[in-house]
Amino acid sequence: MRIAVFGSTGRTGRLLCEHALERGHEVTAHLRNPEKLADLGPAIVRVEGELSDMASIARAIDGADVVVSALGTVDRKANTVLSDATTAILSAMEQAGVRHFAAVTSLGCGDSYGQVNSRLMKLVIRTVAKQIWADKDRQEQAIMQAGSRGEIDFLIVRPGGLTEAEPRGSWTELRGGQRSKGRQMIARADVADYILGRIGNLPFGNDMVMLV
Repeated sequence: MRIAVFGSTGRTGRLLCEHALERGHEVTAHLRNPEKLADLGPAIVRVEGELSDMASIARAIDGADVVVSALGTVDRKANTVLSDATTAILSAMEQAGVRHFAAVTSLGCGDSYGQVNSRLMKLVIRTVAKQIWADKDRQEQAIMQAGSRGEIDFLIVRPGGLTEAEPRGSWTELRGGQRSKGRQMIARADVADYILGRIGNLPFGNDMVMLV
């Protein structure tokens, strides 16, 4: 399978690239600085470019079977970085006829706010990280709109708190307002493996899942 990854140098995106290569997939990484993934060797194709550069986005997805976004931001000021980048990627996919798109957002986005157990996390989402979650909401809306047009088959993964722990190889999937008990944490490596598992069983079916 040919997989194009955006956000490839982030902590989750890099794991996606590494695990995909280990599984025998062909991986193309879109990134600003190609030296950041140089240690992965010639097995990975690196396409240099900004997220505002439509030409580099088009090169990255050329020939891809699946596109994955692990984009993230820590900018707490009002911005549209994630939603603008996602809209650009989806537009390029539609033009190229690439259908399958998976994106990592966050627990608490959209209608999943009520599924957050931690009062502290709810407070963070409403206050210091308000603008980050607001743009993630816009990001999800852009994906769902593309799905409604029938051109994109999407998977939105809303993980709980991300950790650097070793993968457990197991997780809990929640949909449609389902609740989980206890701490809502998951290893980044498990999120990567979950997405790769879903890629092995296409189509995604315009699915939105909370993962803990």
